[in-house]
Amino acid sequence: MMPEIVVALVIGVVGGWLSGMLGIGGGAIFVPAMVLLLDRSQHMSQGTSLAVIIATAIAGSIVHRRHGNIDMGVARLVTPVAMIFGFLGGALAIQLPGEALRRIFALVLIFLAVRMLAGTGWPRKASPTPQPGGRG
Repeated sequence: MMPEIVVALVIGVVGGWLSGMLGIGGGAIFVPAMVLLLDRSQHMSQGTSLAVIIATAIAGSIVHRRHGNIDMGVARLVTPVAMIFGFLGGALAIQLPGEALRRIFALVLIFLAVRMLAGTGWPRKASPTPQPGGRG
């Protein structure tokens, strides 16, 4: 098996790249990867992911800001509320057993994935059958 340092570096590469490209913050990659590949607890993985996300969010934000892809009005409104509820969510997470936290995390990822796939029209619906003499 690969040494832990190599696995951690690969997690950083993949999580950082997807974070910057997709704006996911990396947590959707970092947390499961640390749990599954580095055998860390759910609590440890979430805490570590949040610490790492600070740097990836800053790096990705710099690039997106340069291209005008940040709505500063929305960011100013969302940031303080997100910080408060991030603190409250972290305090709640500490109280939950790791297995419960892992299941909640997985359900949230599944829910978001299904919603995003549904919004893309995937799987593609069959094209309407052209009607004879009509407009397709």
